Amino acid sequence: MWKKGTSTEILPAIDDTSSATYVYLYRNFTEKQRETDNGGSETYYEFEYVKIKKDVYEYVKELWATEDRTAEIEDVLAELLFGGDEE
Repeated sequence: MWKKGTSTEILPAIDDTSSATYVYLYRNFTEKQRETDNGGSETYYEFEYVKIKKDVYEYVKELWATEDRTAEIEDVLAELLFGGDEE
Protein backbone atom coordinates (compact mmCIF):
# COMPACT_ATOMS: atom_id res chain seq x y z
CA MET A 1 0.00 0.00 0.00
CA TRP A 2 1.41 3.38 -1.01
CA LYS A 3 1.70 5.85 1.85
CA LYS A 4 2.10 9.64 1.88
CA GLY A 5 5.32 11.29 2.99
CA THR A 6 7.21 14.58 2.96
CA SER A 7 10.87 15.54 2.62
CA THR A 8 12.90 18.70 2.11
CA GLU A 9 14.66 17.01 -0.80
CA ILE A 10 13.60 14.85 -3.72
CA LEU A 11 14.42 11.26 -2.87
CA PRO A 12 15.61 8.71 -5.44
CA ALA A 13 12.87 6.67 -7.14
CA ILE A 14 14.45 3.53 -5.67
CA ASP A 15 16.35 3.52 -2.37
CA ASP A 16 18.03 0.17 -1.84
CA THR A 17 20.89 1.38 0.38
CA SER A 18 19.40 3.02 3.50
CA SER A 19 18.01 -0.23 4.96
CA ALA A 20 19.48 -3.70 5.26
CA THR A 21 16.11 -5.44 4.86
CA TYR A 22 13.86 -3.12 2.82
CA VAL A 23 13.85 -1.24 -0.47
CA TYR A 24 11.87 2.00 -0.59
CA LEU A 25 10.12 3.10 -3.78
CA TYR A 26 9.12 6.77 -4.16
CA ARG A 27 6.83 8.40 -6.71
CA ASN A 28 4.56 11.37 -7.48
CA PHE A 29 6.70 14.16 -6.02
CA THR A 30 4.95 17.52 -5.68
CA GLU A 31 6.89 20.66 -4.75
CA LYS A 32 5.29 22.75 -1.97
CA GLN A 33 6.15 25.79 0.14
CA ARG A 34 5.71 26.23 3.89
CA GLU A 35 6.44 28.92 6.41
CA THR A 36 9.28 28.33 8.85
CA ASP A 37 9.30 29.22 12.54
CA ASN A 38 11.38 32.33 11.86
CA GLY A 39 8.88 33.66 9.30
CA GLY A 40 10.80 32.52 6.24
CA SER A 41 9.75 30.07 3.57
CA GLU A 42 11.08 26.63 2.71
CA THR A 43 10.52 24.23 -0.13
CA TYR A 44 9.45 20.67 0.64
CA TYR A 45 8.09 17.77 -1.34
CA GLU A 46 5.06 15.56 -0.85
CA PHE A 47 5.30 12.06 -2.31
CA GLU A 48 4.05 8.50 -2.14
CA TYR A 49 6.24 5.64 -0.99
CA VAL A 50 6.17 1.93 -0.29
CA LYS A 51 8.67 -0.32 1.46
CA ILE A 52 9.30 -3.80 0.13
CA LYS A 53 11.42 -6.66 1.44
CA LYS A 54 14.77 -6.68 -0.35
CA ASP A 55 14.49 -10.32 -1.40
CA VAL A 56 11.17 -9.65 -3.16
CA TYR A 57 12.55 -6.55 -4.86
CA GLU A 58 15.71 -8.38 -5.98
CA TYR A 59 13.63 -11.23 -7.42
CA VAL A 60 11.54 -8.89 -9.57
CA LYS A 61 14.57 -6.80 -10.51
CA GLU A 62 16.35 -9.89 -11.83
CA LEU A 63 13.38 -10.71 -14.05
CA TRP A 64 13.89 -7.45 -15.93
CA ALA A 65 17.65 -6.93 -15.52
CA THR A 66 18.16 -6.03 -19.17
CA GLU A 67 15.90 -2.95 -19.22
CA ASP A 68 15.03 0.05 -17.05
CA ARG A 69 11.41 -0.79 -16.29
CA THR A 70 10.88 0.84 -12.87
CA ALA A 71 7.17 1.55 -13.41
CA GLU A 72 6.51 -2.04 -14.44
CA ILE A 73 8.50 -3.34 -11.47
CA GLU A 74 6.42 -1.15 -9.14
CA ASP A 75 3.19 -2.51 -10.70
CA VAL A 76 4.26 -6.14 -10.34
CA LEU A 77 5.37 -5.59 -6.75
CA ALA A 78 2.07 -3.87 -5.92
CA GLU A 79 0.19 -6.82 -7.43
CA LEU A 80 2.30 -9.40 -5.58
CA LEU A 81 2.17 -7.65 -2.24
CA PHE A 82 -1.19 -5.91 -2.18
CA GLY A 83 -3.36 -7.39 -4.91
CA GLY A 84 -3.04 -4.30 -7.09
CA ASP A 85 -2.17 -0.61 -7.09
CA GLU A 86 -3.88 1.51 -4.44
CA GLU A 87 -4.46 4.57 -6.64
